[in-house]
Amino acid sequence: MAWVELKYSKKAVRKAGDRLSSKNIPSVRDLIESIQVLHNWRASHAYPIQSMLVYFRSKAYSVDPNAVVVQRLKRTPSILAKLTREHGMKLDRMEDVGGCRIVVANISQVYAVRDAIVEGRTRNTLRRQRDYIKKPKESGYRGIHLVYRYNGIKTAFKAHSVELQIRSKVQHAWATAVEVVGTFTGQALKASQGQNEWLEFFKLASIAFADIETRNLARNAKTPDRLELISYINKLNVIPRLRAFAVSTNHLGKDKKHRNDYFLLTLEIDKSNIQVRRYTPDEFDQATKDYAQKEKAFKNNSDKDVVLVAAESLHGLKKAYPNYFADTAEFSKNLERILETNEKSQKEET
Repeated sequence: MAWVELKYSKKAVRKAGDRLSSKNIPSVRDLIESIQVLHNWRASHAYPIQSMLVYFRSKAYSVDPNAVVVQRLKRTPSILAKLTREHGMKLDRMEDVGGCRIVVANISQVYAVRDAIVEGRTRNTLRRQRDYIKKPKESGYRGIHLVYRYNGIKTAFKAHSVELQIRSKVQHAWATAVEVVGTFTGQALKASQGQNEWLEFFKLASIAFADIETRNLARNAKTPDRLELISYINKLNVIPRLRAFAVSTNHLGKDKKHRNDYFLLTLEIDKSNIQVRRYTPDEFDQATKDYAQKEKAFKNNSDKDVVLVAAESLHGLKKAYPNYFADTAEFSKNLERILETNEKSQKEET
């Protein structure tokens, strides 16, 4: 297949980002040109992602044969929000326009996969490493992030970085729930913006979920953090609300495993429905064009969301991107486990 290459200079990419994130509305001509530059810059990350994914996947499977490994191109609204939110952020320097994700069974495997990747042989250059398990984000997010700069034989992609996220199943369930609640309530919870009660709930849930993984759930049942979390679970009616977010799935075609297809996901929040269109690797150019067209069409519609991702199968897609299918089943199970543990602790006291 023919991979999309960057048609513009890094200076032009930066200028386009500055225009799109500026408070001063540019001319229609400048706006159209800037959007074209952004879409080309984003699409040109597909090859670096794919080339790194092969390496990431082999290392992940060596640790956990059941690991979920997928890739995605960052959504335009997310790119623009990050440019606006983070002081000094420039489009040409944004490290997560292209991204890969690995989900494994537990924390020890997260670190094992991290070590296998970092210590393995690859032409690509490790630019940055962030451990959000030892030092979680303000939101409560946990996981390992690695940023690699492409350094392969195709010189056209030398300027491109790819961010890899490595999470355990428990961490992934938490991150999924944050995105689902944020999407359906219209809040940027992932960026620590939104209703304070939800933000506090997820911070406290993150602490309790860490206790699940370190087997300290019962030991910390009576801590102020745990008791406050349970108060939020009841006050926000969390579990029933998460069930209400569940969406139906319409998809085209059957699973064809061991082929890295692209999937265009269109989430219709108002209808609790998701449309999935599948593209073969040879149809990537058409996929990016359709992606850009849908983003443009839904720009002012908060009830519609769209993203282009890649996975080996629909099954793997749903496991890696449960937030788009509003699948918070694992998160809810962990909440129920927390509630049961505290209820048992109270009974033992009496």
